[in-house]
Amino acid sequence: MRFFTLLKLIDPVDKSLMKQSRVPTRVAIGLTLAAVGAMGQAGVATFGDVVVIGGQAADIALDEGRGVLYVANFTAGRIDVLSLAGNSIQTSIHVPPAPSSLALSANGRFLAVTHFGNVLSPGSPTNALTIMDRSGGASQTFALNSPPLGVAFGADGMALVATTSEFLLLDPMTGRTDLVDTVAGLVANTIPALPGTPPGQIVAASMAASGDGWSIFGLTDTIRFTYDVRAKRIRVIGYTASPALGPRVVSVARDGSYYAAGWGVFDRQGVLLAQFGNPSGALAIGSHAIDSAAGLIYAQIPDAKPAAGAPPVLYVADAGNLTIFERLRLPENLTGRALLNSTADTLYAVSESGVVVLRVGALNQFHRLKLDREDLIFRGNFCQRGTVTQTLNISDPGGTGTAFALTSSLAGVTIFPSSGRTPATVQVRIDPAVFQDQRGTISGLLTVASPDAVNLPAPVRLLVSNQQPDQRGTPIDMPGTLSDLLADPARDRFYVLRQDRNQVLVFAGSDLSPVVALRTSNTPTSMAITADQKYLLIGHDNSQLAYVYDLDTLQPLPPVAFPPGHYPRSIAASGRAILAASRVAGGPNTIDQLDLIAQTATTLSSLGVFQNSLATDTVLVPTPNGSAIMAASADGNVLLYEAASDTFTVSRKLATPLSGTYAASDSGSFLAGSLLLNGSLVPSPSWIGATPTAGFAFVDGLGVRLTGTAALGGLIERIDLGTGDRIRPTRVAEQPLAPSAASVFTRALAPLANRNTLIALSASGFTALAWNFDSAVAPPSIQRVGNAADFTDLFAPGSLITVFGANLSPTNIATREIPLPTALGQSCLTANGTAIPMLFASPGQINAQLPLHVAGHVTMTLYTPGGISDDYYLNVLSAAPGIFLSGSAGTLMGIPVVIKAANQELVTPSNPIHPGDDVVIYAAGLGVTSPVVEAGNPSPSAPPALAAITPDVRLGDVPLAVSYAGLAPGQIGVYQINVKVPAHPPSGVDVPLTITQAGVTAAVSVRVVN
Repeated sequence: MRFFTLLKLIDPVDKSLMKQSRVPTRVAIGLTLAAVGAMGQAGVATFGDVVVIGGQAADIALDEGRGVLYVANFTAGRIDVLSLAGNSIQTSIHVPPAPSSLALSANGRFLAVTHFGNVLSPGSPTNALTIMDRSGGASQTFALNSPPLGVAFGADGMALVATTSEFLLLDPMTGRTDLVDTVAGLVANTIPALPGTPPGQIVAASMAASGDGWSIFGLTDTIRFTYDVRAKRIRVIGYTASPALGPRVVSVARDGSYYAAGWGVFDRQGVLLAQFGNPSGALAIGSHAIDSAAGLIYAQIPDAKPAAGAPPVLYVADAGNLTIFERLRLPENLTGRALLNSTADTLYAVSESGVVVLRVGALNQFHRLKLDREDLIFRGNFCQRGTVTQTLNISDPGGTGTAFALTSSLAGVTIFPSSGRTPATVQVRIDPAVFQDQRGTISGLLTVASPDAVNLPAPVRLLVSNQQPDQRGTPIDMPGTLSDLLADPARDRFYVLRQDRNQVLVFAGSDLSPVVALRTSNTPTSMAITADQKYLLIGHDNSQLAYVYDLDTLQPLPPVAFPPGHYPRSIAASGRAILAASRVAGGPNTIDQLDLIAQTATTLSSLGVFQNSLATDTVLVPTPNGSAIMAASADGNVLLYEAASDTFTVSRKLATPLSGTYAASDSGSFLAGSLLLNGSLVPSPSWIGATPTAGFAFVDGLGVRLTGTAALGGLIERIDLGTGDRIRPTRVAEQPLAPSAASVFTRALAPLANRNTLIALSASGFTALAWNFDSAVAPPSIQRVGNAADFTDLFAPGSLITVFGANLSPTNIATREIPLPTALGQSCLTANGTAIPMLFASPGQINAQLPLHVAGHVTMTLYTPGGISDDYYLNVLSAAPGIFLSGSAGTLMGIPVVIKAANQELVTPSNPIHPGDDVVIYAAGLGVTSPVVEAGNPSPSAPPALAAITPDVRLGDVPLAVSYAGLAPGQIGVYQINVKVPAHPPSGVDVPLTITQAGVTAAVSVRVVN
C-alpha cells in the first residue's frame, strides 16, 4: 500500500500563522539599485562596462591597495593605469616596447613587466623584464636572452620568469637572477606580426599564481608547467591538443589544488578534470577566472560552430565539472587574463577595446529573466479531449520589471500574454488534436527574448502527444539531454544520465520516484556497475576521469584517472576486469583497464592478438554474469573479451556499419545495432532486424526490442531468439530517445528487478511499461474510496482521496508535475465526467484530488486501456475534515500529524501537549477556500487560502483559539489549522482532539500534560 505523506511538516515561514488570524504579507522596505546593462550594437542589453585604452591590451594586474588596475598596452608600449573607483584611465607609465605580461608582488610593492621583443632580422631582439618599485618609484629593466612567455610572483616575494629557453627566479629587491631550469624546443612567434594579429596570439602563453602564492602554473603551445614555490621545483608536462588549448589564459584556485588552462580544468598533477565542450581553440578570444570560495568559474569559451549572429557569452559555471548555471551577454569579446577582486564581486578582463569590468557580485541589479519550467507537457488521452493549458512563470531574480517576448517553433500554440514585463504568469495552450495524425511525441521550443535582460535563458521544451488506448506505457517528463539508462537489480533502482546538468538521476523502481541526483564530471556518456554490485562507474566525453559511487551509500569515491588525452566514453565490468572504450586525443582510440584501488587506468598493450585501435564511437556491454564484454564500433567492428582467459578472443568486421542499441545475455547471445550475434560474434542468419533499434533486453529466454521514430511512434515487441519471429508488437505511448550528436548508439531499455516494470528512455524523458505490456488488459474495478487523511468515507470539494481496487493502473507511478496531471499511469479518473488531478497510480491504489465544483451525489469512473470501471458513488459534503494519520516518530507509525510549534516535532506520548502550546494540525477536507485554489495546484502563501467555513477545534471539551485555518502554503489539498492551547486544558493519555466543521467531526487522541 502507498499512503499520502506530507511533503513537509511545516515551513519556517508558517510560524507567523500561530499568532494572528491571517498570514501577513511580508513587505521588504529599502532601496534597491536597479542597473541596466550597457546596450550593444544590436540594441540589446549586455553585461559589463568597456574601458577603451587606445591600443591593444596583453595583460592586467590588480593593485587593490592603490585602487588601480595596471593594463599592459602591448601595441602602445605603455602601462595604462585604470582607477577602480571610476573605471577610467587616470595615467599611463611609459615602458620599453611590447609589454606582454604583468605581475604584482604579494605585498603590492613591485610590478613586473615582461617585454616580448622577438624581433625579426635585420632588427635586434629587445626581450626584457622591467621591475617597478611602486612604493619608491624606481624602475629597472633587465635584458633577457630569450623571448619571455610570462611572469608571476610567489609567496616568497620572488618573481618566476618563463622564457622559451629557461625558467628564471628574480629577486626584485636586488635584481639577482637565478636559473631554476631549462626548457627545450619552445618556439616563439616573431614581430612584426601580420596585421590583425592580437597580442594573445603573438605571445601565445600565460602564467598565474594561486591566491596563497605557493603555486604557479603556466601554459604555452606545447607545455604546461607547475612551479612549487616552497621547493623551488618546476614540473613540465608536454601536451598536444586539438583544437589548440585556447583561450591562452591560466586561472588558479586559491589553494593551488586545481587550475584552468585554455578550455580545460586540471588538477595539480595535470589530470584533466573537465573541459568545455566543442571549443573553438582560438588563442586570443575568451578568458576565465576562478572563484574558489563559491566553487565557480567565470568563462568565455567560444564555440567551434557558433550560431550566426551569436553574441559573445560569459558562462557562470561550476568550477569542478563546468555545469553552466548562467549565460550572460558580453558587450565584446574578452581577449586575455581575467581577475577577480578580493571580495569576488568584480571581474576585470582584457578585451578587444582594452578592459571589460563585470560586476558579478551585483547580478541582481541587472535585468535578467528566469523561467520556472524547463518543459511544458501537453498530453491528450482517451478520456481527456480538447485544449490543454500549461502555466509558465517568468520572473527577474532581482525583482525588477524586465521586458520579454515569447515565440514558439510549433504551429498551433497560443501564448497569452506573448510579451510583457516580469513578473508574469503566461498561459500556453495547445490542442493536441491538431497533432492527432502524428504517431509519436512532437517536440518544439518556446524561446524567450528580451532587449533588457543581460542573460540568455535556455528555451523551454514543448512536448505534445495524443496517447491512444492501444499505446502502452506512461511517459514521465525528464528535462534535459539524456544519454544512458542502467538498472540496478540488487537495489530495485535505475539510473539515468543527464548530460546538460552533469548528473546521474537515481530513481526508485517501486514507484519510479526520484531518489537523488549524483554529480558527475562534464558530459557523462555511460554507466556501469561493478561485478560485485557495489560500485557505479560513470564515463565522460569531456573529462579524463571515471567517477565512482558507492551504491549502498550513494557517496562519491575517488575517481579513476585515465592516461593523458584519454576520455572514457563507455565502461563495462566483467568478473575479472573493468574496461573502458576511450576516445583518445590525436588517436588511436583504445581500450583501457581500470584499477579502482590505484584509482588509475592503463592502456592495454594489445587486445589479445589484435591491435588496440578502435573507432571513436565504440561502446562496451558486459554479460550479466560477468563472463564477457562485447565491444561494438560504429564502423562495424565487434570484439569479445572473455574474463576466464583475461583476453580478447574475437575481433570481427561486420558487413555493415553499426548503430542503435547493444546488449549481452548470459547464454552467449549479443546484440549490436540490428544484428543478433552468437558467442563468436557471428550474425544470426535467421534474425530479422529492425531499424532503428533503440533499446533491447534479453528477458526470460526472449528478446524485448524497442524501436520507433517521431514519425512512426514507438513500438515494443518480444522476439524469438531462435527464429527472429516477432511476438505481439505493441505500440508505445511515445517514441524512444533518438541518438545524440556524439554517438550513433543508444541504450534505451532496462527491465527492473521487481519484474513489474520496464523503463524506456523516450522523447520526453522515460516511459514506464508494464512487464506484461503485450497482454490483454482487464477492465479496472473500484472497490472502495476513502478520505486520504484518515480513510473514512467523508469527502468535501477539493478533498484528497485514495481509491482502492484492481487493475487500476498497469504499473506504479508517482508524479512531480505541477499542476497535477489528469491522467497518470495510463489511467484517468473522472468525477461526474470530469477528469480529476492524480498524484499516484498503481494496480491497487490511486491517490487523487476531488475538484472544487462537485457536491452532493458524485459519480466516479476510472478509464484505463483495459476498459471502463463500473460507476462508484460518493456523497460530497460542504466540509468533511479528517486529520492526517501519516506521521511517524521512531517506532511509532500512522500517528496524527499534529505538530508542536515549540520544537517542530509530532505530538507523541513522549512529546505531549502542554498548557500554552502553539499547535499545528494538518488535515484534509476543509472545503472551499478564499481565494479559491483550483484542484491540482499548490496553495499560495500570499494571500493565504483561508477556509470558507471556520472549524471548531477542541481539546476534550475545551475550545481552542484558531489563529489560522486554510490550505498549507505550497501543498496540494493539504489544510493547516493553527491553534493555541489554553492555560488549563484537560490532561490525560488519550485526550480527544476534535475538528468540527459544518456538522462533521474528526477526532484523534493526544497526550496532554499540565
